[in-house]
Amino acid sequence: MEIATIQMLAVFTLIVSSLVLYATEKLPLEVTSLGVLCALMILFHLMPVPGIDGDNRLDAVRLLSGFANPALFAVLGLLVIGDGLERTGALDKGAAMVLAAGRGSPWLTVTMALTTVLAVSALMNNIPVVVIFIPIMQAIAKRLGKRPSHLLMPLSFAAMLGGMTTLIGSSTNLLVSSALVQLGEAPFGFFDFSIPGIVLAIAGLLYLLFVAPRLLPENEDIAEGLA
Repeated sequence: MEIATIQMLAVFTLIVSSLVLYATEKLPLEVTSLGVLCALMILFHLMPVPGIDGDNRLDAVRLLSGFANPALFAVLGLLVIGDGLERTGALDKGAAMVLAAGRGSPWLTVTMALTTVLAVSALMNNIPVVVIFIPIMQAIAKRLGKRPSHLLMPLSFAAMLGGMTTLIGSSTNLLVSSALVQLGEAPFGFFDFSIPGIVLAIAGLLYLLFVAPRLLPENEDIAEGLA
């Protein structure tokens, strides 16, 4: 068996093993992540991937270089800003305005809430946006007599759809842009993919409003299950 085949099998084995450990949480997530990184360094030290100049293309320096990637610091900065906005209550007033603008109509409130999530997620990390809107969606679900999952799942997807529209809307966009710089290509501009992203976001929003509620199962609420 060729060494390249052994390397690929070993990498796929690590991927499957890490996914199992992440899903089962038999080990802390941090331990699993560091274990995978250490396993990769050992693997490619024992079975190096030679480049044109004969150097190992996947040595420890290369594998650890991602921690110094500027995109990583940008993502961490966005997380800090988002957490600050959440802790100070800066987004609470905006959420209250969305509820008030619904004028007592739950479906209008849902539409405005998801639209707001799309817009805000384009300018900040998705996690604090979702955290802010979870109680709003739960209150709307109670008013509609629906399971919270019918609105919380669309909330998550709306945040991801909004993140596709700008460079900083998603950490993935920043990482890919940084990879382009390393390859000697021009990085993405802030609004380079905003037009196709907005088209997809609008289409996704319509799907979340009219199709997704018919497909989502009637999952039992955790509180009701424990009662």
